[in-house]
Amino acid sequence: MQSTVFTILFVKLLCLTLHGMTAVLAELPSPSNIRITSVNMGLVLEWDPPQNHTEKLTYRSEYKWNSIRSSYQYVCWNTTALYCDFTSHLNKFGVYTFQVRAEREGETSHWVETKEFIMDEHTTLGPPSVTLVSSGANIEVSIEDPVLKISEFKEIYNHATFNITYWKEGQEKRAKRMTGIQLHKVVLELEQWTRYCFQVWVVTERFFKQSQPSNVTCVSTPKGKDRPWVMALVMFVVMAVSVPLVVLAFWHCYRVVSFLRPKVKLPGHFTVYLLDPQCSSILALQSSPQPDEVYHEVSIMPGGTDGERPPSGGRNNIMHINQTD
Repeated sequence: MQSTVFTILFVKLLCLTLHGMTAVLAELPSPSNIRITSVNMGLVLEWDPPQNHTEKLTYRSEYKWNSIRSSYQYVCWNTTALYCDFTSHLNKFGVYTFQVRAEREGETSHWVETKEFIMDEHTTLGPPSVTLVSSGANIEVSIEDPVLKISEFKEIYNHATFNITYWKEGQEKRAKRMTGIQLHKVVLELEQWTRYCFQVWVVTERFFKQSQPSNVTCVSTPKGKDRPWVMALVMFVVMAVSVPLVVLAFWHCYRVVSFLRPKVKLPGHFTVYLLDPQCSSILALQSSPQPDEVYHEVSIMPGGTDGERPPSGGRNNIMHINQTD
């Protein structure tokens, strides 16, 4: 009898164990490598799909505000994306916890939860914006605070300073560093005719946070204003060359005009004589072309007496006479 009871109990225990193992084996695996990416008060929760799982899954992600002990609220659901953006749901001074799980046709995995995240302390500050303006041998460095996504920078980090590193282009190993700068504009007097590069960081007094470095920005000190004697020398040379050339050009033009229009005047009686009408007609006659000579043939027959008319038709002793009209 006792052996029968033990046999029944053993069979039941074995069935329960096998059922539990089947449930465990059939359970949907959870997402892995869950992580938070937060820059300038933006926050994105990211994760990887379950390991060794190739079937198509959807995901559900939620958050809760720990400081007010609220319950979880979902933001992304039924999505195949491996991230969820929570930025628009968060407060700049909030303390949050996030969780995500995998889902498939009614089956769900276990929740995977993050550690507590404090927005203003744990977020990463992005790089500041830097503008360089050169004037003579001086370079003005203008710095703008990082732009936050859910607040103004000064509302959270009202006490911040800047660290500035600069170097001559190509000599980064010999860079100089300025720390604790409180102004947003700094003017540096540097060497002339030189190209400098700058990089800036923001350091907050609250939580002693250091931002990402700004992009390396370079500018050259100009070549004109920093050496005025060069411009003066150039202007002197230009004037020394151009003035004689201008004078010479005017003199040449004067000589040409004087040659074409002489200043010598004719005597007064010549002018009156030339203006007389008779003189003008004589001058016109003298200047007219010479007439052409015209020749006529005249025949004279011998043997005639004075007053006698020579017989017509004679053809001997012909004489030529020139007659000019």
